[in-house]
Amino acid sequence: MSEAELFTAFHASLAAANSVLFGHISLMSGFLIMSYFAADKLSPVLATIVIALFSAASCLLIFRVFLNRNDAEAIVAYMLEQKQSGSLELSWFGVNPPWTVGATTLLEIAVVLGGFLGCLVFFFYQRRSSNR
Repeated sequence: MSEAELFTAFHASLAAANSVLFGHISLMSGFLIMSYFAADKLSPVLATIVIALFSAASCLLIFRVFLNRNDAEAIVAYMLEQKQSGSLELSWFGVNPPWTVGATTLLEIAVVLGGFLGCLVFFFYQRRSSNR
C-alpha cells in the first residue's frame, strides 16, 4: 500500500469509529429521554423488552467501536513498521507516542460502557422513584 492509501485507511477507520460512537451517544440520549418520560409507565414485560433491545443495540455498537479502533491500531502498527524498515517515508507520521492509539481505544470503550451502564441505572432509578 502507498502512504496515501495507508493514511486514507487509517482515517476511514477512525471516521467509522467516530460515527459509531456518536450513533451510540444518540441511542443513549433517546433512551434517557424515554426513561425520564415513560420508565414508570411501562409494564414489567414492556420494560424487559425495552431493556433487552437497548442492551442488544448498545452491545452491537460497543463491539463495533472496539473493532474499528482495533483496525486503526493495526494500521498504525503497520505504518510504524513500514516507516522503521524504510519502505515508506512517512516523515510526518509517528510523532505521537504509539501507546496513544491503544489508550484512546480504552477511553472510547470506557465511555460507551459507562454510558450504557449509566442509562440502565437511570432507567431503574426512574422506575423506582416514580412509583412511590
